[in-house]
Amino acid sequence: MNLILFEKKFDLICVEKIDTRARHIRKVLRAKVGALICVGFVNGPRGQAEVMDLAEDGSVTLKLISTQPAPKLLPITLLIGLPRPHTAKRILFEAASLGVACVQFFEAESGEPSYASSRLWQDNAWRERLWLGAEQSFGTHLPEVVMYPDLQTALSELFEIPARVALDNYEASGSLGVSLSKDGQIGPDAKSCALALGAERGWSPNERDCLRQNGWQLAHLGDQVLRVETAVVSAVAIAIDRLGLHSK
Repeated sequence: MNLILFEKKFDLICVEKIDTRARHIRKVLRAKVGALICVGFVNGPRGQAEVMDLAEDGSVTLKLISTQPAPKLLPITLLIGLPRPHTAKRILFEAASLGVACVQFFEAESGEPSYASSRLWQDNAWRERLWLGAEQSFGTHLPEVVMYPDLQTALSELFEIPARVALDNYEASGSLGVSLSKDGQIGPDAKSCALALGAERGWSPNERDCLRQNGWQLAHLGDQVLRVETAVVSAVAIAIDRLGLHSK
């Protein structure tokens, strides 16, 4: 992790031995008393804290030294056919690392219904993946995560987003880069976008019709068939560039 994230802001805190953050400070960072480490607070600022004490019981005492605003989330919404839990974990991590604002999952027609009953979603383990992604990217803001029972329900919540593109290897007539360009009728004037990816088995004919009827463009990422998590990273990177969503 490039930043150690905490739920709430503190002035002085004792991190107990059983906390993975204490072990990280001791064993990975090998911090000594007086060392400065990077910290952040969920959906708040980031900054530096000084190691004030490394107790014999394994705890670590930190004192907040300074803070600064953390990068805001990007105005990008991901809409994804619910994948197997292992893939969902990767997507959540990458989405948080990239800084997207929202990740929405829907139960796809070609998906496996049992995925929605996974321990990942029942025990809030999904939030841990967001947390780790934010720490990796030196950020503090966690994307919103939403679950829908089907595609149409999800699409009905996204009408106000100006740029809406669904990735499809089979019926798309152009690339995502072109779709998000000015010639593709979206261009950099769009202030936000939604990117949809089907389940691991792809879109069903009914889902493609549903996307078109709701005003979504179909676009591809090239000739290769990518894993969902790889497609997420590629699509978000293209959207950031074509829509000028860089923070600098």
